Amino acid sequence: MHHIMIICPEDSPLKDADRWLSRYGFQVNLSYSLEQANKYYELADFDLLLIDQVILAALENTQSALAGTPPRLVLDARPSLNNGIDAMAMGAKYYLPLPTDSEQLLKHVIDALENTTPQHKQNTESEPELAAPLLFARSEKEEEAENLGALDSGIIGNCPPMQELFSDIRKVAGTDVTVLIRGESGTGKELVAKALHNLSTRHDNPLISVNCAAIPENLIESELFGHEKGAFTGAVSARDGLIFAADNGTLFLDEIGELPLEAQARLLRVLQEGEIRRVGAIQSTKVNVRLVTATHRDLIDMVRKGYFREDLYYRLYVMELLIPPLRERSDDISMIAKFLLEKACKKHNRAALDYNKEFDKAIRAHNWPGNVRELENAIERAVILSPTHRVEAANLKLASHLASPKANTTSAELSTPLDGTTLDDYFKHFVLTHQHKMTETQLAQSLGISRKSLWERRQKLGIPKKVTNDK
Repeated sequence: MHHIMIICPEDSPLKDADRWLSRYGFQVNLSYSLEQANKYYELADFDLLLIDQVILAALENTQSALAGTPPRLVLDARPSLNNGIDAMAMGAKYYLPLPTDSEQLLKHVIDALENTTPQHKQNTESEPELAAPLLFARSEKEEEAENLGALDSGIIGNCPPMQELFSDIRKVAGTDVTVLIRGESGTGKELVAKALHNLSTRHDNPLISVNCAAIPENLIESELFGHEKGAFTGAVSARDGLIFAADNGTLFLDEIGELPLEAQARLLRVLQEGEIRRVGAIQSTKVNVRLVTATHRDLIDMVRKGYFREDLYYRLYVMELLIPPLRERSDDISMIAKFLLEKACKKHNRAALDYNKEFDKAIRAHNWPGNVRELENAIERAVILSPTHRVEAANLKLASHLASPKANTTSAELSTPLDGTTLDDYFKHFVLTHQHKMTETQLAQSLGISRKSLWERRQKLGIPKKVTNDK
């Protein structure tokens, strides 16, 4: 019989594992602190420890406090990349979120017990002899934590381009270098920005995210840099901007290509001088921010056309991270779809639905121009519309006319060739072609995006909106 020690606060969800692990035949003891565990038990006699991250966070020297203890699983109610990597590097077998599924935890418990050499029970007196194995084990755990951390950030992927991206994130995150993230709409650029922040030394300070396309042009300077009282009509009091709010943290500017030229000049000063000046102010204020930007647009082409400052571009283009589109990620598509199916079932209080072959075939056959965001919306539709026992491919309601226009489409509607055009051209053509017979809601649903995203992209691409009564 295996002996397991659970160490967690009294209010921890991990406490419940005591009851059902005992049902599986394990001998389980529960302690509410490491001091209590050491006082009443000999930890070296146990086969496995399950520890709440809160317990570890309270320790002054984790390495010393856990020296000579058995293998452990660390569980965290507030999982993060940083905690995961620290836990794995300090010798944890697995780092898991709380609350966690009982079957998943049981699987990891069994794996840890079956694949662990009980080195903590060996009587070793020569510390130098343990140095090499310890370093080797740490290297393996850090590699495992890297993959786990990417999942914890909401980024899922095993294909070579994604593994390269994960590796680059790890290398870049620990620096203060400015990062430009490029990828099509819906690929998860904000998730990459969050991963960079969570892995950085600034992780305890704010991450301020700003969508430059969602703020009206006449307000964006005030939003970013702040303003003085009376600087413009409606400025009834002084206000700090979002850049100041990100002081000592990370500022993420999504859709940086939509930033007006005047605001670009102000941002350049932030990068060059490390200071901001409120709209209407005379004095400048020093700030210390790490800048991460993202775009799906060709900034070099915008520089050539005079829409983007060349000097700002070269300030931003220090380190570039590329996110591949979903259609180029092979088996990742099925992996992501399974994850999103489970997520959608939980969101809508549905019993878990099996991911079947017919559903997978439909998922793989689609081109996904809207990438992961479109996939998530399609799967959510399927979960809502499918019967209780089975998720059906037909209920994905994929906009097949995006890839191959319907036979009853008029020749005038097909006058603009779609093959070989950019995603923006594709989007613009579809909206202009169909907006006279579809509401904004229907357009958004057909494109697999939200109405807010449709509005943002209309603004970005300069697509006029047909007058309609749709609310």
